[in-house]
Amino acid sequence: MRYLRLTLVFIVTFILSYIVCLQKIPKTSFSYYKQYLLDFQVPPLAFLDKQYVNFRPRPIPKASKDFSQKQKKQPLSIYNLTSQDELAASDTTETTAYTLDNITYLTGTARNIVYLNQADPRWGNKMYGGNDPIAKYGCGPTAMAMVVSSMTDSLVFPDAMADWSRTHGYFAYGSGSYHSLIPNAAEAFGLQATSITDYTYDAIRKELATGKIIVALMKKGHFTTSGHFILVHGTTLDGKVLIADPMSLDNSLKAWDIDVLINELKLGATGGGPLWAISVPSP
Repeated sequence: MRYLRLTLVFIVTFILSYIVCLQKIPKTSFSYYKQYLLDFQVPPLAFLDKQYVNFRPRPIPKASKDFSQKQKKQPLSIYNLTSQDELAASDTTETTAYTLDNITYLTGTARNIVYLNQADPRWGNKMYGGNDPIAKYGCGPTAMAMVVSSMTDSLVFPDAMADWSRTHGYFAYGSGSYHSLIPNAAEAFGLQATSITDYTYDAIRKELATGKIIVALMKKGHFTTSGHFILVHGTTLDGKVLIADPMSLDNSLKAWDIDVLINELKLGATGGGPLWAISVPSP
């Protein structure tokens, strides 16, 4: 009789626990995932995180669609720099910003950077994919939109770059973008990405001195609570770096200690990260 009572108590406890668990799990979770698979035609093994697989899922075609919003005006640089070292440095410890035709530009180096913010109301509430808005998950497409807009004659906005990224398989459900977005988007839009493996100020300065823009993947720290793509576009004479943070214009108007950048790089990055030097290929 004693064992029967214990068995009954166990069965009742198990049933109650099962019911409580069902109530705690959002009923929409599985339907969202199923809808994601249907919407984006995810292949059978796509649930494996591509961030931990070092391969290109498919050949990357050149962007056939014109993602440009309009031909942008090319503002003249306010600097007259002659040497490569000067090209990578600013006379000030902070960069500045100005707006032309509703587009914000960052100054501080010979190349003016088109600044785009992922939370901009023009595209921030649009979905990167699934139920993930660009404002929260779109730092990768926004960073690459800034790169393409700054280094080519085309002005590409974050929502257009997010569409391209999702279509070509670089949208990561619930976590932003796969790291391989950076080199593959650069290639598709006529640019070239080279991995930087020497994480030192001198190596970064030399890359910037040749007119390149660096995409950096950051871990938890000053710029993010998880993972975040930013641009590094210059250095200052006192040894700091100038950045373009897709999430914060305030961060983009400061010069940052190089140790902050290096210490907060996400060293577990794949796809050639966490530092990519983006350049215009030689003709």
